[in-house]
Amino acid sequence: MNPMMTTMFDPVPPQRGSEQPPRRTEEVAPAPALSAVERYKEIIAIATDAAARQRKLDEVRCAELAQRIAATQQRIAEVSDRERVVRMGAHLHWESAVEQLWNERWLQMVPFPKADESVPPRPQGEYLKAMDVAYQALEDSLAKRTLLRRKQKD
Repeated sequence: MNPMMTTMFDPVPPQRGSEQPPRRTEEVAPAPALSAVERYKEIIAIATDAAARQRKLDEVRCAELAQRIAATQQRIAEVSDRERVVRMGAHLHWESAVEQLWNERWLQMVPFPKADESVPPRPQGEYLKAMDVAYQALEDSLAKRTLLRRKQKD
């Protein structure tokens, strides 16, 4: 072994019953001795302070969550209202189409279809526009056939 290597490491601490190793020069100053009562009061004061800080943080968090809940409930109510309006519009279009096609005996009328859940999600406006375009196309095609259609009663 290289003799230079052994000087870089501290000596191995002595085993039990041996004498203590020499102390380093960077010793820590001893803490002032506190009685058990004083130490207990200090620990309780730290715990009380921590609990008070946590309580304040919890109150702030609860207020934030209450605001988020209120906003979410408002959003749910708006979406529910919009869904009801869209469903009513679809039913009105359907009823109007059935009424316009009632005299077409070759066409079998069916009740309002159930929602197709396999349709990919898109913005609601696209579906509303597609519904309006389809209804307008129906009206346009029926208007072109005025010579073959019976007169509608006003």
